[in-house]
Amino acid sequence: MLKQFAFLVLLLTSYVSAKSQFLEFGGGVGALTYAGDLGRGYDITQAKPGFLLFHRMNLSSFFSVRWGFTAGFLRGSDKNPIDPFAEARDFEFDLTILEASSTLEYHFLDYKQDKSFIKWSPYAFAGIGFTKLNNVGEVGVDFNRIQPVLPFGLGFKHLIGKQFSAGLEIGVRKTFFDHLDKVPEADLMSKDFQSGNSADDDIYYFVGISVSYILYKIPCPFPYIPNRSILRR
Repeated sequence: MLKQFAFLVLLLTSYVSAKSQFLEFGGGVGALTYAGDLGRGYDITQAKPGFLLFHRMNLSSFFSVRWGFTAGFLRGSDKNPIDPFAEARDFEFDLTILEASSTLEYHFLDYKQDKSFIKWSPYAFAGIGFTKLNNVGEVGVDFNRIQPVLPFGLGFKHLIGKQFSAGLEIGVRKTFFDHLDKVPEADLMSKDFQSGNSADDDIYYFVGISVSYILYKIPCPFPYIPNRSILRR
C-alpha cells in the first residue's frame, strides 16, 4: 500500500511539474490618469501612482490569460481648462480605486520557444473587470461604487533567462458611467457650466512596467518509465 501511494504521489508531482511552465506570478508599478469632463485624452501632468499584482496562465505560444489586481489613485482638475466653462467651473477631485480584471493576451511573435532567435514580443490585450471607487464623497446622484470596466491596450514583453519576464504596458479602462470625476450631469433644459456631458463616459489609463516569475520546468534528459511490477508485490 505504501508503494502504491508513493507511486501516485510521483505521478502527481510529474504532472504538476509538466504544467508549471505555463504559470507566472508578478507585479508592477505605474501611473494612473483620468480622462472625462475635466480633461480630454492622456494627460501625464495628472498622473498618480498605481500598483499591479497578477497571475498569468500561458495557454500557448501566442495566447495567455491574466488575472490582475490594480490599486492606485486618480485625480483630475480644471487647472488646465479645456473650454471657458471649465475655466469658470474650476473643479478638481482625488479618489482611490481598486480594480480586479481578467484579460486575454495575444503575442504577435513566437518568442517563448527554446530555439527562437528572439526573446521579446509586442502584445495586445482585452478583457473585463470591476472597479471599486473609494473616497468619492458627494456626487449629487446615487450610483453603485462598484462599476464594470473594459480593459484593453498594448504592451511589450522580454524574457530574462528562462524564469523571468519584464513588460511595459499601456492600458485603457473604458467605464460605463460619468461620475468618476464627481462632476454632476448636465440639465438639458439649462446651460449650467458646473455640469458635465452626460453622454460622455469617463475613462482612465494605466501605464506601467512589470516583472513576473515563470514556473519553468527543467526537462529530464531520460524519460521515466515506471516499473509496474513493484505494484503487484
